[in-house]
Amino acid sequence: MKRMENPTTLATYRYYWQFGFAMAAYVIMLFGSIAAIKHYDLTGGIEAAVALIPVIPLVLVFAAIVRFFATTDELERQINIECLAIAAGLTALLAITYYFLEGIGLPRVSALWTFLAVMLIWGVAKCFVARKYR
Repeated sequence: MKRMENPTTLATYRYYWQFGFAMAAYVIMLFGSIAAIKHYDLTGGIEAAVALIPVIPLVLVFAAIVRFFATTDELERQINIECLAIAAGLTALLAITYYFLEGIGLPRVSALWTFLAVMLIWGVAKCFVARKYR
């Protein structure tokens, strides 16, 4: 007889494997593209194409996240959506606040920090929001 598993547990297991594979591919392609740009005389469009190679596995990361959301149960989806809303709102607040501080001389920061802020706040929010449903 086949053992029945919680759909969220199966979705989480599948997500970890897909996410892990995509991130490993990202790291390999990132270092490969950096090395190629440093060591070869690439020009114009070729250099831009090589610089964008690491985006390919990031598409796989995005697909893994979408699949995870689609295959989890309603409660897990609700928790993640609440956390994402909190993360988006707080990141927007932080970004606008920092924008005003740039006006008094603080340095401009990379957009990558916005992404990192969303992910960090999402993770922290999940600790608190998930507790509400237990």
